[in-house]
Amino acid sequence: MKNLVIVSFPAKPETLETLKEAMRRALPDTRNFEGCLSVNTFIEDSTNTIHLIEDWETLDHQATYLNWRVENGLLTDLDPLLDGGAAAIKVVLCGPEHEDI
Repeated sequence: MKNLVIVSFPAKPETLETLKEAMRRALPDTRNFEGCLSVNTFIEDSTNTIHLIEDWETLDHQATYLNWRVENGLLTDLDPLLDGGAAAIKVVLCGPEHEDI
């Protein structure tokens, strides 16, 4: 991995299936965005949370992507599906692997 980013989307229990479908529609654009090397999805069943494990060429690429998502309204669309709204989305910018530890 070049630059690890973890994004977590905590769904309301009754909206998890709808959130999954929204991700199915949105993630092809994410995977094709300049600088995106990969996106893998995981679901934490105990909390109804979808986790995206992303690998980006640079963290600047990911920041450009996130700005694009905000501008095109995806976060507004996801807001009613998330436990705590869009503000509950957690983004962890891990960056590059530290092989010396």
